[in-house]
Amino acid sequence: MVTRVITIYGTVQGVGFRPTTSRYAAKFGMKGQVRNMGGLVQLILTDTPERIDRFLEYLIANKPRASEIIAVEQKEVDTVPFDGFSIVPSSACEDEIAILPADIAICDRCCAELRDEQNRRFGHPFISCTDCGPRFTIMERLPYDRDTTTMDDFALCGECTAEYADARGIRFHAQTVSCHDCGPQAIWVGAAELHHKNSLCENPSSAVRKPSDNVAEAAAALLSGGVIALKGVGGYYFACRAGDEQAVQRLRDIKLREEKPFAVMFADTDEIGKQCAVSEAERELLESPKRPIVLLERCSDSGLAPGVCGSSRFVGAFLPSMGLQYLLLDACGPLVMTSANLSGLPIITEDDEMLRFARGETRLSGILYNTRRIAAGADDSVVRVIDGKAQLIRRSKGYVPVPVYARGAARLTKDVQIYAAGGQLKSAFALSKGSFSYLSQYFGDIDSLESEQVYRENYARMKDFFSIEPEIVVCDMHPNYVPTRFAETAGRAEGKRLIRVQHHHAHIASVMAEHGLTGPVIGVAFDGTGYGTDGNIWGGEILICQGESFTRHSHLRYVRMNGGDSSMREGWKSALSYVAAARHRGDITDEIFDIDIADIIAYAETRATLADHKADRNVIFAAIEAGVNCVESSSMGRLFDAAASLLGIHHVNRYEGECAIMLENAADRSVKNPGASEADDLALAFHLRVAQATVEQCRSARENCGSALVALSGGVFQNKILMDETLKLLRRDGFRVYYNESVPPNDGGIALGQNYIGMLAAMKW
Repeated sequence: MVTRVITIYGTVQGVGFRPTTSRYAAKFGMKGQVRNMGGLVQLILTDTPERIDRFLEYLIANKPRASEIIAVEQKEVDTVPFDGFSIVPSSACEDEIAILPADIAICDRCCAELRDEQNRRFGHPFISCTDCGPRFTIMERLPYDRDTTTMDDFALCGECTAEYADARGIRFHAQTVSCHDCGPQAIWVGAAELHHKNSLCENPSSAVRKPSDNVAEAAAALLSGGVIALKGVGGYYFACRAGDEQAVQRLRDIKLREEKPFAVMFADTDEIGKQCAVSEAERELLESPKRPIVLLERCSDSGLAPGVCGSSRFVGAFLPSMGLQYLLLDACGPLVMTSANLSGLPIITEDDEMLRFARGETRLSGILYNTRRIAAGADDSVVRVIDGKAQLIRRSKGYVPVPVYARGAARLTKDVQIYAAGGQLKSAFALSKGSFSYLSQYFGDIDSLESEQVYRENYARMKDFFSIEPEIVVCDMHPNYVPTRFAETAGRAEGKRLIRVQHHHAHIASVMAEHGLTGPVIGVAFDGTGYGTDGNIWGGEILICQGESFTRHSHLRYVRMNGGDSSMREGWKSALSYVAAARHRGDITDEIFDIDIADIIAYAETRATLADHKADRNVIFAAIEAGVNCVESSSMGRLFDAAASLLGIHHVNRYEGECAIMLENAADRSVKNPGASEADDLALAFHLRVAQATVEQCRSARENCGSALVALSGGVFQNKILMDETLKLLRRDGFRVYYNESVPPNDGGIALGQNYIGMLAAMKW
């Protein structure tokens, strides 16, 4: 007989790992104990080595559905006598790697109970069990137990207490367990009541209603064309019926959201299949416990209101993650579900803030809320399938705070701790301990004091959660980024080592971190803007990355861009800047590549696509000639904007990337119906030209560095046509191509790249 202490790393808390282990121990007749320790699980077993090995093999093969095991460590100690097997109280473990559970969508068993009229939880909006329910968004500290979450505000009733202690049931040690008699309840506050309340908790009229009546009131408001606020697990939503155009436009007015597409929640994947093309890989993503929004190509005969997706050919479709959403969908059909905030501000998580907003917004029909506090706000994650694989576009609920393991820095010890500040747009930061990088939830663009405050609060929260006190701080080179200024201040105040990382280097390093690459790697970074080492605006870059360093192999030709930041919104300014540049085209050097758009400029001149800006033309040209309010830009994103405007497809970005999205839509029309439109055919030819130029530059870089490894990153590679064509051509040419999967290719992923560069630098110190 031996006693073995077994440490299990991974997503093993809040996913039913301890109860499952206890049940299997009873099945095998094992003696010992299991407990949460910090963010991991510690198992102690006394038995023969052979029986312990068989038990562990069975446990790993039959782990809970939402768990993920990254590593298992074992050591033998002096034999300990046990009378049986038990789950013992949790303990802290500050020096270990904590891997906490992300929020888990409602499981099939709870869905069945939700709709079973004979079940005591029939119609319970917050039904959950060991295998499902909120996790990170309700956690206040480690380890994950009921008394460390906001569920501690609710005392269990007698029946739930018995279920919690029953090792045979699905709610054994389920920290979010509740029922109609205990736990959070759905409470409806109609528009007429809102102005008579100092707090949402004052609910005299709703208090006398049954919870099901409150849900029915909210459903009635939706069915009558209303827009409601709905409290989810990570924040409030605004919701309306997806087939009601007037309600959708009302929601746009409330959100101050001019054109950007809305996400739509459906009851099941069969319903989604009536509106969109759904592959098997996309179906698996939709039904996964993470419940992301999945970008799907919509059918031409989609029954959605025109204002839901606007001119986008994609639908952001997703399934419910909680019982309350299923109840509303059963009553109303597909619903637009979008984060409750004004565009550019953080998602609303506080009840009082929601009440203040609703009082000033007469177009809102009411609020369906509950009294469970949200410890951490989190938007829904967004995913697409590219190259047959899932790629995150927005990493938040369902994925955070599960870390990314950077195996290229595997030998780093746990005392190497780093803070990576991320970027200004689609912001997220990263904190690492050893080779594990914990990325924060998505914060959006840090352009307001409110967004900056949420960023700072979550930085402090995650430091405490993971017991990380970083000695290395990594940030972007841009002097005006809010996260950069915060990182610089923190670094100076606390005497930390500060590393500034070029924006596009961080993009490529994020791919390297995901795939365990250390270089040399040919990095292709295409995006809208990034501060370059020469002080110019970069964005069409071919880099050679080795370890924590890079060289700039080549870049898209600099164009003098008029308007500064305004050119990011006004695609027509980019177009005129490229027309002006075409007049003064010089020789191409080895460090510069070009995308020939002479035919597109000729089309614009012939068709007068910029006629509405005729008065601006000479002013812009004069400013460019004199260098007034101009920047030198190698941005691929601005080139896509220019092409869209020159072809008369779209002239202004009402949301980020709109011109480029419209250009891609035009190219897609040409793929499906070639020859129908000269502008569409030129749009497709442009995409193919960019892909071919990319391959030519990668060939040149391969000759320079001897590597056939290519990493693609940057927001421009969210363009499916460009991505597919570039992958095809590179692979045909013998390159091994890597791209972002676990983090977004846009600026939401650069914190991981910054973090990895810090790790690689630390390994040399």
